[in-house]
Amino acid sequence: MYLISNRNLCSKEKYIKTIVEAAKNNVEYLILREKDLEYKDLEKLYNEIVLALKENNADINIIVNSSIELYENYQVYGIHLPYKLFKDLLSMDYKFDKNKKIGLSLHSTDEVIELNKIIESKKIDIDYITLSHIFETKCKERLKPRGVELLKNSRGLTKVKIVALGGILPQNVDEIVEYCDDYAVMSTLFKSSDVKNIIEAYNKNWNKL
Repeated sequence: MYLISNRNLCSKEKYIKTIVEAAKNNVEYLILREKDLEYKDLEKLYNEIVLALKENNADINIIVNSSIELYENYQVYGIHLPYKLFKDLLSMDYKFDKNKKIGLSLHSTDEVIELNKIIESKKIDIDYITLSHIFETKCKERLKPRGVELLKNSRGLTKVKIVALGGILPQNVDEIVEYCDDYAVMSTLFKSSDVKNIIEAYNKNWNKL
């Protein structure tokens, strides 16, 4: 499971607590997605999260969303990029850290096919791609979901790890288990009063096949 952060969904205390609880309950990845923050504020938040995890003997792989500066300045697990920004960086001959992972946001099979060509021509390793949005979600209320078909159609097109994103709930996660390698969540954990129980519900249905 990938947990995508959104500090606007809850209080600061709840925000930090949710990340710690997720880490303690074996959520492997945190995508730190606070793209509206200035670098200094993002840096401060990152350090607060790292400290809270350390104080609670919890560990999670932190992937920073879009902030090249934080990616370069700290020992983060990796970076998550919008597909266009990734291509822009490549066009500027940006050199990614080979010791850190790269994740990308994709939204169509055309982008999956194009990415395959980029991987081949640039000899670059992409750790995972998110495909979204799969189900209806309040984050994308005016946009029609792309549905499980996007996962099905992409599955045979790439060897890159596929992470399903958008409206993934404990009650529908079993619908995607055949067509992706992992999934990402946000509001279901940050709005939950029992993070451990929600994670267990996800895991139960994810592992049922």
